[in-house]
Amino acid sequence: MRDNHLHTHFSYDSRADFKDYLDHYEGDIITTEHYDLSNPYTKQDDVPDYEAYSKEIAELNQTYGNRIKRGIEIGYYQPREADIISFLADKDYDLKLLSLHHNGFNDYLDDEVANMDKETIIQEYLDKLEYAIGRVEADVLAHFDYGFRLFDLTVEELKAYEPQLRRIFQKMIDYGLAFELNSKSMYLYHHEHLYRYALGLVKELGCRKYSVGSDGHKLEHFRLAFDKIQTILDEYEIEDGEII
Repeated sequence: MRDNHLHTHFSYDSRADFKDYLDHYEGDIITTEHYDLSNPYTKQDDVPDYEAYSKEIAELNQTYGNRIKRGIEIGYYQPREADIISFLADKDYDLKLLSLHHNGFNDYLDDEVANMDKETIIQEYLDKLEYAIGRVEADVLAHFDYGFRLFDLTVEELKAYEPQLRRIFQKMIDYGLAFELNSKSMYLYHHEHLYRYALGLVKELGCRKYSVGSDGHKLEHFRLAFDKIQTILDEYEIEDGEII
């Protein structure tokens, strides 16, 4: 089971090297570097250097037996949609994650967000996420809970948004995106119960594509708790052929 959500020094918030992962795992590696325009956290556009990224991968693949694939995590931001589409147009990625990280004023993991009204933030995030699906070409809907990672949320509280979550997941399925089990969300932000609830919804809607990712930015988080996730996949009868 490949880790489909991983970062290196080509992402603005990681200093990891490809070799950190390659030397500790014998399977294929794919990194999904951050692409976030108008990033309120860094106050700039964070764009991975595609040429340098491709060059380093090509060089390492000569030594590591073509084990590295190219990926990107697309941080969707509606006011910059045209720029996002333009950037992606001439790039060749093996895997594209669709994410929604910020609203133009705050990244949803900014400390001040934790003190904002929970219901307002969740509704804003879900509205933006629902809109984002299908606006750019992607393979995976990443961390569906990113906008409320900072909140201690029960399943009963999340059920208040079930009609919209069903629309989001149906749209995800209709556009051919895989549902991501994000182990950072599940085990560092303690949202396993929310992912179990979401899995029940996507299974009921007929989802047949899933992706597993650590959201790792350093070796310590690479393939985080994949043994636990495998147990959940077995419990929900998700077959190997359904995992991209």
